[in-house]
Amino acid sequence: MELGFDDILPYLASAYRRGVLAPFIGSGMSRPACAGWLDLLVRLAGEAGVDVPEPLRRARPEDRLDTSELYRLADKAVLGLAALGVEARAEAYRRALNEGGRAAGECAVPAQTAALARCYWPLVLTTNYDDLDVVSRMRQSRAGEMAGVSRTGKPSREAKRDETDVPEVLGRSIEDCHKVVRSLESPTRPLLWALQGFLGGQAARLDALVEELVLDERRRAELAGQVVAGYKQYQHAVNAQPHFRRAFAEVLSRRSLLFLGSGILEDYLINLFGEIAHHHGPGPHPHFALFSSEKRDTLDVRFLQTRLGIAPVFYGHYAELAELIGRLTDAVWERRAPAPSGAERPPVAWMPDELGFSLSDGSKHPSGGARKLRLRYAPLPVPTAGDGRECVLVSVGRTPSDNHAIPGTQANGFLLEAQGAGLVADTAPERWRPLDAAPSTAYRFGDAPLFGVAARDRRLDVPRGRGGEDPEDSRDLGVIADAVCETLRAADAAGFRHVHIGPVASGKHRLWHPLHPFVQTLAGFRRFFAEHPGTGIELIELHVLSSAVWFPVVAGKVPVAQMLSSTMMKIWVDIRDASGSSEIFAVTARGPTRVGDIKALCGLPPARWNAEILPRPSKVDPSSADDLLVTPTSIVVLSPRR
Repeated sequence: MELGFDDILPYLASAYRRGVLAPFIGSGMSRPACAGWLDLLVRLAGEAGVDVPEPLRRARPEDRLDTSELYRLADKAVLGLAALGVEARAEAYRRALNEGGRAAGECAVPAQTAALARCYWPLVLTTNYDDLDVVSRMRQSRAGEMAGVSRTGKPSREAKRDETDVPEVLGRSIEDCHKVVRSLESPTRPLLWALQGFLGGQAARLDALVEELVLDERRRAELAGQVVAGYKQYQHAVNAQPHFRRAFAEVLSRRSLLFLGSGILEDYLINLFGEIAHHHGPGPHPHFALFSSEKRDTLDVRFLQTRLGIAPVFYGHYAELAELIGRLTDAVWERRAPAPSGAERPPVAWMPDELGFSLSDGSKHPSGGARKLRLRYAPLPVPTAGDGRECVLVSVGRTPSDNHAIPGTQANGFLLEAQGAGLVADTAPERWRPLDAAPSTAYRFGDAPLFGVAARDRRLDVPRGRGGEDPEDSRDLGVIADAVCETLRAADAAGFRHVHIGPVASGKHRLWHPLHPFVQTLAGFRRFFAEHPGTGIELIELHVLSSAVWFPVVAGKVPVAQMLSSTMMKIWVDIRDASGSSEIFAVTARGPTRVGDIKALCGLPPARWNAEILPRPSKVDPSSADDLLVTPTSIVVLSPRR
């Protein structure tokens, strides 16, 4: 039975929301910015001084070619280039790859690649060497379209980025394969897994990739050295690197792959898929490959389905690919624009929008009076005036000099709605009053059922940051749990029983991905119920406004129940030696844990090692890096002091 895109779109949307969909992109996603396979080989042969057989020289990309001839030409070209150093060889590949001889940074991102990048993808696999995907996603991140959120759930374009928001390019090294496998279960930076090496220098200059934290010069040389084109290179990549095969097997069995512009019938890929199927059996997730209609007569559908587990999906002409990818991103991310009247399509797929938890004493079924926490993928509601049981907590800032609350986008937007509903008479900022000792973390708006959480640096004399930043109203990731706990205590003391809370410290000037403050908010809930077992609060509803938080939660990458129940946490430690090489450890600790504790646990003399936390917990410099609080989603980077 032949499948069309409309047949698979509901499944793709559901798989994305469960966190199991991963694009696998090939050369078709990079055209016309980059050369196709035939043109690339002919140009590489020219760079290597190798003669190209006349049939291949006269062939067109759409011609059916003998793949054995292509492999032989590739092998000769690669052998001829072996006399060059790594960087000179990489430059030869770039010249051959960049269509029209364009210089680095001059290749325009194709429409299909831009459409894919509009959506947040935790993992993208590619057989391409170019930077088009990573640069396109990097630009989306810079624009803030995948970062900060307003209280309506719309992306904030003023959002700041940290290293955890920037796509990271990985190759076939054992360390990179470990990172890929870890990403299947834990929140990480978005990844581009370059299976055949990475060159860069197409949509961005190489120095720009370094500046944007995508990769440094050492990593660039390492990935360029992994470029695969000739027969021997393919054999080495697949057969001589068991860690790579095992990592690929993990991805193939735990993700549903969507092949886009990909030559999945390459011999080495068929052999790799076949080996995985032989050792592991068929995986639980279906895979799909999009093909234009002209490929229909050249594909063996039965072989793809039964031997590789890949269902081919046919569409009209190749030019339609960008539109189809755009429909997928519209279905699972922010729509570009409302559909014109009369062109509305039916709903794509059901999605979970609530998750519920009960505070349990270990019995099989929690009692009817159990305290409850509900996660909701929905905006904050305005309580009914005069209800007396329901209140709302919003994130606010604070001036360290006079302890005044600073309402931001979330608080001001909510106040306007509350005023329209008759819950408050005005929205004057001076009505925010502190509820704890200065510097305060909890505020209340007059006597309204509205509280403010100020997760800000608690030092009264805050030093300026590394770049001389103004320390006023500096967010602090390590203060969120305390601030949430203190504000819940104030709401409890005021007699409220049902609490709604929005994202804390996740607004447009934050330094981190919104997943980090979300996890710290859960830690605040845990602390509150542990310290106040007799609380009158019966229900807390945490409203998640960001897809970048909700989808990892639904996918199980954030163990919410575990974080609500226990202070035990696994911490990722990246130890980088003097040459820049790194080794990642996973250590288990009981919170609260600080950087100095991690150094001691790893057996590192504190005086010899600098420490950095990703993301940075605050805009201002700490008095001592060893005193920084480590959160469950942090990565501790340790490097030798110079």
